[in-house]
Formats: sequence, C-alpha cells, structure tokens
Amino acid sequence: MKAQLAIWAGKTAGALSKVMGNSGSTIPGVVARKVDIRFLRQLRKHTNTIIYITGTNGKTTTTNLIAHLLESSGKKVISNREGANMVTGIAAAIVRNAPVIGWPKNDIAVMEVDEASLPKAVIDCPPDYLIVMNFFRDQLDRYGEVDLLIDKMKDCLRKIDVKLILNADDPLVHRFSELEKDQIYVGFEANAGRFPSCKMSESKYCPDCQNELTYSDIHYAQLGHYHCSCGFSRPQVTMAAKRVSQGAKGLKIVIEDEEYTTKLKGMYNAYNALFAISACQLLGLAPKEIRTGLVTSQKAEGRMQEFIIGRDVWRLNLVKNPAGANVTLSEFFQRKQRKQLIFCLNDYPADGEDISWIWDIDMEIADKSEVDAYIASGTRAYDAALRLKYAGISEEKIRVIPSLKQAVLYAINKEIPVNIMATYTCLTPLVRILSEEERKRREGNLGAATVPLLPRHAKLVWGQRKYHLLNETMRVAGNQRSGRGNKES
Repeated sequence: MKAQLAIWAGKTAGALSKVMGNSGSTIPGVVARKVDIRFLRQLRKHTNTIIYITGTNGKTTTTNLIAHLLESSGKKVISNREGANMVTGIAAAIVRNAPVIGWPKNDIAVMEVDEASLPKAVIDCPPDYLIVMNFFRDQLDRYGEVDLLIDKMKDCLRKIDVKLILNADDPLVHRFSELEKDQIYVGFEANAGRFPSCKMSESKYCPDCQNELTYSDIHYAQLGHYHCSCGFSRPQVTMAAKRVSQGAKGLKIVIEDEEYTTKLKGMYNAYNALFAISACQLLGLAPKEIRTGLVTSQKAEGRMQEFIIGRDVWRLNLVKNPAGANVTLSEFFQRKQRKQLIFCLNDYPADGEDISWIWDIDMEIADKSEVDAYIASGTRAYDAALRLKYAGISEEKIRVIPSLKQAVLYAINKEIPVNIMATYTCLTPLVRILSEEERKRREGNLGAATVPLLPRHAKLVWGQRKYHLLNETMRVAGNQRSGRGNKES
C-alpha cells in the first residue's frame, strides 16, 4: 500500500510540475521516495532483468539505444531515457511506467545511473548487469577525483551478484577487474578506425606500479591498447569490434564478422554502439534483430543532433567535461569549411557549478582560420569568452551573447554553418530554439523581425569594459600570451 501511495503522489506531483511549466522529469521520483524511501525496490520486484549503464560519457546514448533495440525485438522495457540518472530519476521512471492501480511486469529495465548515485541505487535495487563505459575527470565539485570515485563504485559492488560489462580499452575501467565477478570485456581492435586525435590526460600511469603506461594504439584520450612493464595490460576482449568507419549517414561497425549500421555520428559514438550491440547480444538478441532495430533508432537529444537552418546544417553536442569537449571539437573540425562555433556554458547544479574544467579543454585546436565567429553564451558566457581568448583566438572574432536565443539569431544572420557545444541545462532550450528556427525557415518564414534586435546583444569582447574580470584577463593576455592561461585564473 505504501508503494501504491508513492505512485499516486509521484504522478500527482509530476502532473502539477508540468502544469507549472517544468519538465517534471525527476519530481515524480523525488515525491515517491519521500513517501517510500526504498521505492527503488519495486523495480526489482516487477522486472525480470535489470541492466545499469554508468561511466562518464555516453550513458544516455547507450541507454536509449539498448532500450530501443530490446523494444524493437518485442521485449517490454522500462527505462529512464531522458537522462535523469540519479536515484530520483530512476524512481521517476518507475512512477511513469506504473498504471494508477497495480503494477506492470517488465521484461527488462535499462537504467542510466549517475556514477555518484550508483552505490545508493545498488543498495536499493541491485542490477543483474552493469555496463561501465569509461572514466574521465568530470564535475569535480560533485564526484571528486576519479580514483576516489572508482573506489566507491567498486566497494558498492562487492556484496552483490552482478555481471560486469567493461570497457577493455580504458585502463581506469580495467580497475574493476579485481572484483570477483563475471566479467565481459568489449573493445576495439588495433587500427579499427580513424578516431579523432585527442590528447591523453586522464590515466597515464599504471594503477599497480604507477609507472607510465605504454600504448601500442590510441583510439582517443586514454582509450586504446596499453600495457605496463609490471604486467598490467589491456585484458583479453570478449567482444571485439574489428572495424569502424563513419559516413554521411552514420557509423558502420564490424563485430565478430557481423556488420552493423547506425545513424549515430561521431567516432566516439562507436563505443556507445559497441556497448549497446554487445549487451543486446548477451541478452539474447540475434544479429538480424539488432540490425533491424538500429535502422529505426533515434539519437538522444543534443548528441550530435543536426538541424537544417536555411541551407546550412547546424550540429549541437553536449559537453560536460574536458574529454567530451575535446572529442566534440575534433569532430566539429573534421570538415574544413567556413563555420561558426557557439560555446554555451551554464553553471547550474546539473551542469556542475565549478566550471574550472573549461581550462582543461584543448580549446587551442579550435583556433582555425575557417571559423568566422566564436560566440560565447550562457550564464557563464564571459568565462567561455575568456577561455577562447586564452586559446589564442583573435578577440575580433569573439562575441559574448549570454542569451541563448540571441546567440542563435546572431549566428543565423551570418548564414554560415554553426557547431554548438553546450552544457546540460543549455540543451533543452537550445533544442527548442533551433527546432523553432528550423520550422520557421522550412515554412518560409525568415523571422526578419528578430534581426533588428541583434546589435543590442552582440558586442565585441573588448568593448564590454564593465566586466572587470574580462578586462583584467585581456590586460594579462596582452602582456603574457599563454596557451592554457590557467595559471593566472
């Protein structure tokens, strides 16, 4: 009865939240857990198989892909596809899945789980499978250092019976090997494809002897084929991808002599596809079922999402840590065409209130002659502009436009393709703005009324003298040109 009351209270709160104009993605779970603090146990009671997906990058895309592939094969699936990945988000998915009276029985739960929330989720509802994708420095104010985070995650798994699906190419994920669990490794063979070139900064050293790791092949960041003189090395792979290539329509991956095609773009998404395909094979799907499901799968919102604005293709991608931003920039600059770059930076709790990570982005690779304008936007637009300036980008090319809407309108006015990298809370409003602009232009409405507003919002960086931090930075930059610039920040 307590769980049923939690369902009713959660549904009511979610409906009220939407009436008030909110997304209502987590509030049903927050309220349900207020009524029944162990509400997550209901997922275990009413689901045959539970799979959790965790790690720094790629959780939402992989979760959505696995859930879609299973559903398209006829399974009854419950999932938190919108990316609400803390305990309250999982609880909200349960509330939405449940009818007003009674409980449905699901074949499989596919749940994205925030790394820091994993211990709590495991205590209340242990999974049958856990996918650990990768680890990068991310939101240090929430997670702390990667080493501590991994230790906490491993500790919560020691007492439960769970099958681990691990990224063999990430030496940080390899640390889960010490757990006495069934372990399945997936990874890419050497020279499997042309991954974007990104510097390595996350895990240079062996976890056993602390000597520097040696790589025979690097896919991106610390992911690749590694070994150490002490014997620590990339584990034997259970499911290996032999080849991956990227075309105009998406990625093509060959796994165990089976070829799969997905609409996902961006070579880093090859790992997400590999995990989704491997997990579905373990859960009993045939290659033919997986291929059929991949044809109808949709990309998650804000993940290399494309919009047709006029005659140009705009691309929007989430960034939330240095590694993710680096691969995003690498993908953006694969094509040598005139373009604009918009960097939308918010600092709400969901984004991470500490934005110091932007100084670890290899922003210097964005200093290209083919970029006509760099637009800094969001609540921390001036910090974004500061980072661009310290990357060596000419201040004449940098514009600060805090309003997301006005930043988009300014870029539209130049009629040049645009690439946007944006933090979490920028995504939904940007998707709404871009979808509306895409619709208006498709219907022949050029939205000319918005153009006269632009001069009020678009100003050269050097002209905004009232922002003393920016002024000071410009002064320092003038005296001491720096590639990274964080010594003075």
